[in-house]
Amino acid sequence: MSKLTQKAIMNAFLEILEYKTLDKITVKDIIESTEINRNTFYYYYEDIYDLLDHIFNAEIEKVLSEAPKNATFYEEYIRAASILINNRQAIIHIYNSKSRMLLFTYLETVTNVFVERFVKERAVKYELSEEGIKYITSFYSTAIVGNTLHWINKGMSSYSEKVIKMISNSFEATIDAMIQDYQSHKDY
Repeated sequence: MSKLTQKAIMNAFLEILEYKTLDKITVKDIIESTEINRNTFYYYYEDIYDLLDHIFNAEIEKVLSEAPKNATFYEEYIRAASILINNRQAIIHIYNSKSRMLLFTYLETVTNVFVERFVKERAVKYELSEEGIKYITSFYSTAIVGNTLHWINKGMSSYSEKVIKMISNSFEATIDAMIQDYQSHKDY
């Protein structure tokens, strides 16, 4: 029962966040929507921001635990970005709130994990060092998170799959050259 209650609270919060800014949402809004009492909410969460943190942590766990073995970079990026795409207005509200860092942490965490997997796959034929893998993963992750935040800042236009496809294509088009360049300039 507790997992169902938590899921109901999370879903109600995300639904409310679609039409109400984060700083305007109250615990009362959530308990009225879920038809639970205030004590039940506080049994699971300290406040609205703790709830938001739990939502992002649950999403991180979901994305990381359900990673398909043969997915393309594009498919992995779509999977990691699904919370953004499916909750567009809520994400914009979070981005424009004092809790923006939770969104950034989510993006950084899932992006680092899936980018590192693809860098490692490509790095095998070059015998790239762990240091090289970390550098290149950081480079691409930072670029992807930055572009994703820029996209959110611009209102997350409806062509989300086009943006994700362009970023994925950029990775695919440059990863081998990046690894080769790193290998030839190890002395930096």
